[in-house]
Amino acid sequence: MKNPRVTEVVLRRLGELCAPERVVTDPALLADYGHDESTEPHHLPDVLVKVTSTEETAAVVRLAAGEGIPVTPRGLGTGLAGGSIPVQGGILVSTELMNRVEEVDPDNLMTRTQPGVRTAALQQACLERGLYYPVDPASLDDCSIGGNVATNAGGARAFKYGVTGDYVRGIEAVMPDGSIIRYGGKLFKNVTGYDLNRLLIGSEGTLGIITGITFKLVPKPKYQVDVLVPFDRIEQGAELVLRLVRDDRLLPAVVEFIEQQGIAACNQVLGQCLPFADAAVQVLVEMEGNDRDAVLADCVRLGELAMRLGAREPLVADNPTDQQRLWTARRSLAKTLKQVYAEVVAEDIVVPLVELPGMVAFISELQRRHGTPVVPFGHVGDGNIHVDVCRATGNRAGWHRTCRQLVEELTDRVIAVGGQITAEHGIGSAKRWLMRKALGPAELGLMRRLKDALDPHGIMNPDKVLPG
Repeated sequence: MKNPRVTEVVLRRLGELCAPERVVTDPALLADYGHDESTEPHHLPDVLVKVTSTEETAAVVRLAAGEGIPVTPRGLGTGLAGGSIPVQGGILVSTELMNRVEEVDPDNLMTRTQPGVRTAALQQACLERGLYYPVDPASLDDCSIGGNVATNAGGARAFKYGVTGDYVRGIEAVMPDGSIIRYGGKLFKNVTGYDLNRLLIGSEGTLGIITGITFKLVPKPKYQVDVLVPFDRIEQGAELVLRLVRDDRLLPAVVEFIEQQGIAACNQVLGQCLPFADAAVQVLVEMEGNDRDAVLADCVRLGELAMRLGAREPLVADNPTDQQRLWTARRSLAKTLKQVYAEVVAEDIVVPLVELPGMVAFISELQRRHGTPVVPFGHVGDGNIHVDVCRATGNRAGWHRTCRQLVEELTDRVIAVGGQITAEHGIGSAKRWLMRKALGPAELGLMRRLKDALDPHGIMNPDKVLPG
């Protein structure tokens, strides 16, 4: 969609603000910036601007605000909900070149970083100073830390450590009028006025562009042991999660699960990466601590509990080679499914822990009733289940109708049991149609008033999050 406000004068001005080589209009070069990892329709921006500083970003946004041009912020484009797709064209502001970890501060247990840094690179920089940034999305090698903040990403270790927003202590951001805010810093406590960090965390670029973040860090435990538990019934795996906390008072760092279709896909694409290929479900549990004997004792308790619930003999991985083998399969599962199936729609539900067994059974029922592959997996320890609805072959239009009906039924059940429609992927453009199911008029009205107050001209990442 060509935006008539992106004139030659505007393009020339952008080149003056940011250097001509970082202002891109060639459609061939823009193609990679018109989509993310979702199935949402592609839309090219009129112009891509690769910013290198907060001040440059602010100058671009001020120009856009003055001309009424839509602005779409983008990190590395790994989102699963269409959040960085420039639906109305206009200016796409990429923070990919703002990729420096500016400081790791062991004395204050803090790190300061630009938004374009890959999450894995931030983790590594902290580890080199003996510290740990524990938030661990499956795409950590590919996603940007700014995108993590914009969607309040979670990941495998949310069961014990929480999500991205739990570690943010300071944010620098450019607001829709081009002003720059700096709130918080290397502070463990701060109740100075409204919490502007929380305002921007999870806002998906609709309220501003995050250009700098300060995170708190924690010491990394010395020992990690992974335990892979195979079950012959998927409900047994869900029950294990409840019993871990309720009965045995164990607090694993990770509780992940993969059911049989996901296991088969991994082994098909990766080549027999996962054992127990015929198991209905595998639950991957990671125990950690500073006392190796205590960690191993917890693993024994875990194994005994799993066996009482009907598990086969668990596999213990206590060395990096075996652990990497297990984690390679889990981290690559979403990409693996896209190689096995013609099309995949990724849902991202979250329910209270006590509802897990019933929800897992309901997902199996949906697959039987609608006759299309539905692959659940993910961070089951915190109630977050990724539900990938897959198309093997056949009529694409008919499958999309089936998929939409299936997702509606799934959403209705999730909300009925006190859950929500997304735990970490965000709303973007893909889930806007579900927002009136997920939230009431009062909540949506308040969000709309907030958006209108901060972005009265509606230029910042339009057609995202809030229903039309």
